[in-house]
Amino acid sequence: MPEELEQENHAKTVRDSLSRNLVFDIVARVGYLVSRFFVPPFILAHVTLEAYGLWSAAFIVVSYIGVSTMGISNVYVKFVAEYSARREYAKINSLISTGLILTIPVCLAVFGFLWVFWPLVVGFLHVGAAMREDARVVVLSVAAIFLASISLSAFADVLRGVQKSALTQVVWVIGYLTETALIFYLVGHGLGVRGLAQAFLIRTAIEIVLQSMLAFKLLPWLRLSPGRWSREALHTLTSFGGIVQLQSLMAIGLNSIERAMAAPLIGLAATGLLEIGNKLPAMAASIPSAFAGSFVPAASYLHGGLEGTPEQRDSIRKLYLKGARYMNLTCAYICGFIGTAPLPLLDVWMGKRYPGASFLMVVFTVQTQVHLMTGPGTSILKGVGRPKEEFHYAIPNILALLLTMPVFWLVYGGRFTAEGIGLSVTGATVLAAIWFLVHSNRLLDVSFGQYFKGVVWPGMVPYLIGIPISYPLLMATSHLTRWQGAGVVILAGLLYTLLVFVVVERLVFETGERLWFRAVLASKVPFLRH
Repeated sequence: MPEELEQENHAKTVRDSLSRNLVFDIVARVGYLVSRFFVPPFILAHVTLEAYGLWSAAFIVVSYIGVSTMGISNVYVKFVAEYSARREYAKINSLISTGLILTIPVCLAVFGFLWVFWPLVVGFLHVGAAMREDARVVVLSVAAIFLASISLSAFADVLRGVQKSALTQVVWVIGYLTETALIFYLVGHGLGVRGLAQAFLIRTAIEIVLQSMLAFKLLPWLRLSPGRWSREALHTLTSFGGIVQLQSLMAIGLNSIERAMAAPLIGLAATGLLEIGNKLPAMAASIPSAFAGSFVPAASYLHGGLEGTPEQRDSIRKLYLKGARYMNLTCAYICGFIGTAPLPLLDVWMGKRYPGASFLMVVFTVQTQVHLMTGPGTSILKGVGRPKEEFHYAIPNILALLLTMPVFWLVYGGRFTAEGIGLSVTGATVLAAIWFLVHSNRLLDVSFGQYFKGVVWPGMVPYLIGIPISYPLLMATSHLTRWQGAGVVILAGLLYTLLVFVVVERLVFETGERLWFRAVLASKVPFLRH
C-alpha cells in the first residue's frame, strides 16, 4: 500500500506541476508575443533592412558558438528532476558544481576564439565596409552576453528540474518587458543595432541575478562549491550531455539554416527578409513550445519515481498523447490565422510591403507547425533517458535538405533566392518530421489511428476555418489605411477565434475534455456558471 501511494503521489505531483507550470508558461509566452509584435516594425522604421539582417545574423553566430555548452542545460533539467524525485540532493549539488566548473572556462575559451577569428566571421557574413564596426561591437557583445547566460543557466535549470518552471517564467517576463522598453528607448534615440545589444545585455543580467537568488532561497539544500566536483557527475554531463550537445548543434543549424545560408549566398538584406517572413511564425511557436519545455522534467520525474513499475510506460504514453494533442491544437490555432492571412497581417504589422515576405510567412508557418509536432516525442524520449532518438529527426532533416536545396535552386532558374531557401527548409522539415513521428509513435505504442484522430485532425481544424475568412479579409484591408486595416484584422481574428472555439468544443473535444473545459471556463468567467 505505501508503494502504491507513493506511485500515485509521483503521478499527481507531475499532473499538478505540469498544469501549474504550463499555465504560467503560456501566459508568459503570450505576453512575449504581444510585446514582440511591435518591436520589428519599430526597429525597421529606425534601421535599414541590412542592419536588421545583421542583428539576425548576430544570433546565428552566437547560437553556433554557444552550442558548446547547451547540452549541459538539458542534463541539469533531466537529472535534477530524477534526483529530486528520489530525494538525492547531494547528487544535484555535485552535478551543478561540476557543470559550472566545466562550462565557465569553456565559455571564456569560446569567446576568445571568436575574438581572435573575428575577421573570418565578418567575411563570412559579407558585411559591408560601412557596417563593419557596428558588426564587431554587436556580434562580440551579444556573444559575451549569450555565453554568460548559458554558463549560468544552471540556476534556472535547477528550478525547472524541481518542477518550479513557473518561477523561471516570471523572471523571464520581467526580463523581456525590461528589454522591450529599452529597445524603444535606445533605438528610438538613434543607437540602432547597438541599442538592441545594450537592451539584451541588461535583460540577461536581470534574469541571471533573479534566477540565482530564487534558487538559493527556495531550495535550502542547494550547495555549490568546487569541492563538490565529482567524476560521476562529470561522466553524467559528458555522456548524456554529449549526445544532447550534438543534437543541439543540429537543431540550431536546422532552425537557422535559411538565414545562415542567405547571408553568404544572397546578402544581409535577404537575411532580413527571411527574418521578417519567419518572425510571426517563430513568435507564435513560443506559446505551444511551453508544452515541450515541461515534458522533459515531467517525463524524467515519472521515469525516476515510477521506474520498474507497470504504471511507468502507461503514464508516459498518456503524457505523450495528451501533450501532443493540446500542443498541436494550440499551435494550429495561432498559426492557422497567420498562415491563411499573411498579407493583411504584414500590411498592418509592418506598415509597408517587402516583396516575398507574405509568401515566406506562409511557408514558415507550415514549417513551424510540422516542426512542433515532433516536440513532444523528442522531449519525452529525452526525459526517459533516450536522447539518441532525436537523431531520427535531425539526421533525416539534414539529408532531406541536401535533396530539396538543389531542387529549388533549379526551380528558381539556377540561382539562390529567399523564397527558394524557405521552400527547401520547409520541404526538408516535413519529410524528416513524418519519419520521426512514425518512429516515436512506434516506440511509445501509439497507433496511426490514435495519433491522427487525437493529434493531426485537431491541428487541421483552425486552418480549415481560417481559409474562408482570409479572402474577404484581404479584400477588405486592401483599400484601407493601416489603422483601419488593423481594426478589421482584429475583428477577423475575433471571429476566427470564436469559430475555432465552437468547432473544437463541439466536434473535436471528447466528452470528458468538453466537461473539463466548460468547468474551467465557468470558474474563470462567472456569468457562464448559470
